[in-house]
This record gives sequence, structure tokens and C-alpha cells, in this order.
Amino acid sequence: MSGQDKAEDFARAVDEHYGRVLRAAVSVARDRCLAEEIVQETFLAAFRKFGSFSGKSSLFTWLYRIMLNQYCRHYRREKLRRRLGFVRGESHSRQVENAESRNASPAAEAVGSEERKLVLEALERLPVKLRVPVAMHYLDGLPLSEIAEVLRCRLGTVKSRLFQARRRLCDVLRRKLVDR
Repeated sequence: MSGQDKAEDFARAVDEHYGRVLRAAVSVARDRCLAEEIVQETFLAAFRKFGSFSGKSSLFTWLYRIMLNQYCRHYRREKLRRRLGFVRGESHSRQVENAESRNASPAAEAVGSEERKLVLEALERLPVKLRVPVAMHYLDGLPLSEIAEVLRCRLGTVKSRLFQARRRLCDVLRRKLVDR
């Protein structure tokens, strides 16, 4: 494949998948600006590795995996900066609340803002390994088999993480509703 063909194929891939990868990044990062940055890094990394794409998975699955890797890199970097005291500004939950109000899905708009806020706060409390499958399945609508492929784990692991996440979310939400 010539360099010109590779560039044309990649341009078609970007056109076809950009919106879906961006929506997935917003659901994982919970911040549109951060998601746009992650998607830009995703497509840069994908362009560099495009020649090595084997086609064993769908192109979207491959791009989703790259996006998750970029998000995880960013998350680890930010976690370290916070730990070292280098980050100032609005709290992460405030960023999530602001991002959600700017990027509410139709399903989220149907739920009252107070309930949505409670669910988002509970979701933010989940560790990344539980939050990512929840976002992929419930927010992005990915089937469990594709989530397993993207996360490079077994289907049973995905099911287990979703079960654990639902249980933790129920516990947190139950406590919050009792405290009201």
C-alpha cells in the first residue's frame, strides 16, 4: 500500500468513525474538551499505527482501544499531578457536572437533573476499571463481546465488572436517597 493510499484509507476511517469515537470519549472522560483532546491524540496514534492494523477486529474496536489507552494515559498523568499538588481549578465532579449539562444525551435529559447529578456523582466514585465498562455498555451501547475485545479481557470479566459496578452504584445511590 502506497503512502497516498494509506492516507486516503485513513481519511475515510476518520470520516466514518470520528463522531462515534468522540461520543465514546465523552462518555468515558465525562468532559467534552478533554474528550476532544483524547480523540485528537487517538487519531494521531492511529495514523502512526495504521499500517499495522490487521483487521482481526473491526476498525472501530481498534480505534476504541486506542482511545481508551489515551484516556488511561491522561488519567494517570492527571492523578499524579493532583497527588503532587500541580492541579488547581474546579473539582472533577464539577467538571463532570458541567460537561454533562453541555453534552446530555436524550436518555439523560429524560431523567431529572437532580437524579442525573446523583447518578453521575455515584458513577464518578467507581474505579476506572468498573466505570469504563459501564460507560461502554450503557452509554455507548456496545455489546459485551466487543467490550471484552476492546479491554482485552474475557467476557466473564466484563460481566463481573458490570455486576460489581451496578451493585456499587445501587449501594451509593441507596445511601444518598436515604440521607435526603
